[in-house]
Formats: sequence, C-alpha cells, structure tokens
Amino acid sequence: MKNLLIMRHAKSAYPPDVADDFDRPLNSRGQKDAPRIVRLLSSFGPTPERIVSSPAVRAKETAEVMAAGLEAAAEVLFFDERLYLASTDLLSQVAGELPDAVTSALIVAHNPGVEQWIDRLCGGNVRMPTAGLAAIELPISRWIDVERVRGQLQWLVVPRLVKSIT
Repeated sequence: MKNLLIMRHAKSAYPPDVADDFDRPLNSRGQKDAPRIVRLLSSFGPTPERIVSSPAVRAKETAEVMAAGLEAAAEVLFFDERLYLASTDLLSQVAGELPDAVTSALIVAHNPGVEQWIDRLCGGNVRMPTAGLAAIELPISRWIDVERVRGQLQWLVVPRLVKSIT
C-alpha cells in the first residue's frame, strides 16, 4: 500500500518586477496557508518520506515550508523540472520513479494538472485551491504501478477549512 499526497502550491503573488510566471513567489496569504496545512499534516499524517516539487518559486517555497514543518531531513526534498505545469502523464511519470522503499510521498505541483491527476487516479472530481492537499491511498507495492489501479481519496483539506477550525 502506498500513500500519495498531492498538493497545489500555496497562493502566489504577481509582483510587477517579476515577468516570468516561473519566478512568482508566495504572497502573504500563501505564506500563512502553507504552515496551516503542514501543521495539520504533521498532526494527522501520513508523514511523507519523500517530497518532490516543481522548482517554480511558488511551489519550491511551498515544498520548503512543508519539509521544514515536518522536520524532514534535507535529503527528503527534491525538485523536478518536469512538474512545472505538468500534465497528468508527467505527474504519473514522476511518481512512478519514486523508490519503492518509500511508502508515503508528497508531490507539490500546479493546476490544472493536480486536479486532473486526482480525478485520473481515484475518480475524485475535486477543486484544488492553492495550498489544497489531497491524500490518496493506492493498493500498490511499486510506484511504477501508480496508474494501474484505482486509488481511494482518503481526504482533502483546503486552507479555508483549516483556518476556520484553528
């Protein structure tokens, strides 16, 4: 059994001095939402043994907050250029390359890919706002099989909900 956590990066800014979409940083809301989500994840789990993120600034900052909040060792966090605005095929390819010894992983990426991927993996037609986090249980022993079976959406949490209960 594998646990796949899928997260959309936290809310980003559109600073006038940043011309490239790739370089957009988190805005103040994103800087508050990511810690809220990681506190919830650290309390209820599962704790990812590997975090793989898009290297876009907003995703990278989100993944770094997640890793720090989970007190993850430095070798747990990886950046993969393929995750920047990735299609569902690329998201599955990246997940399929995870080491089989890893039972729980977090992928931090972008919409619309993450919403479409969740639907493809478990039939969960969900809306993923920024900093949204979904947990999918996959009845597989090897990550390469990520798309060979239907997973089960265990839960979905969004910052607005976490903010209202904390």
